Amino acid sequence: MYDLTIARTSPLPATALYRAWTTGWGTWFAEPDSARVRAAVGEPFFFAVAQRFDDGRDLIRHPHYGRFLRLEPTALVSLNWVTGVGGTEGAETVLTVHLDAIAGDFTQVSLTHEGFVTRESRDAHEKAWPLILAHQDAALQALGSVEPSASALSSNRSLPDATFIPVRSYPDVDAAVTWLRAVLGARERLRVADDTGPHRVQLTVGNGAVVVAAWDAAATPATGGRPPAVLMVRVPDVNAAYERALALGFTGLTPPADFPFGERQASVRDPAGHAWTLTQTIADVDPATWGGELVD
Repeated sequence: MYDLTIARTSPLPATALYRAWTTGWGTWFAEPDSARVRAAVGEPFFFAVAQRFDDGRDLIRHPHYGRFLRLEPTALVSLNWVTGVGGTEGAETVLTVHLDAIAGDFTQVSLTHEGFVTRESRDAHEKAWPLILAHQDAALQALGSVEPSASALSSNRSLPDATFIPVRSYPDVDAAVTWLRAVLGARERLRVADDTGPHRVQLTVGNGAVVVAAWDAAATPATGGRPPAVLMVRVPDVNAAYERALALGFTGLTPPADFPFGERQASVRDPAGHAWTLTQTIADVDPATWGGELVD
């Protein structure tokens, strides 16, 4: 077997590059209409890369197949990489991209491609990858803003699309849902139940959302006897948001961690005592896989 490693300093932040290597293939590498990609470990993907000619010949599409093997948001992407003639020749290779943030929002990129069955295939990729990485930088920079904005957050079926999501606790979840539907015109979106009944219910209100959570006063006493309340806010990079919060005097409650419902979350308490959950979408996850039930 033959392997290769390419190192490059990119002028782009690791958040933008991670997005490009997971959900943004169509912005710099793949034909946009061909991409069938969901960034989750174990998930297969497919896209085609087009070869164009200046002499009027029809373009040729080269299919790319694989499966995500390992994902570390803003830090690492590892996947199988299978192409045909002129590529890996049908061999199942492994492509791993390490992203290390450095000063000035630059990123040190280390690309390792392993498992070529011929030296010729390895050598061809060793020549191609530096050109492809340079094209990636140019294409992403040409898009303008490379930092994801709140309006460009990834979608996840397990979470409402709203940016700010209040999480309010109630002793009677069903009664709270009935009140919110009757008074505010809220629509039930997703329900999570356990052995004791409804545990959490997501509702949409106009273009906003609210989560009703079960409150056990004995297990989670609130200051002044009030049920606990948390404001969840969706952010493009939870690690960076968490570090900024600590630097500004917030108290860290739980550090960033990945959850099976497709979110990477951390929680902090602000200097006034209010609790905040910072959440970053890392995959579009079917709620049925973790115990949720889509209602609307």
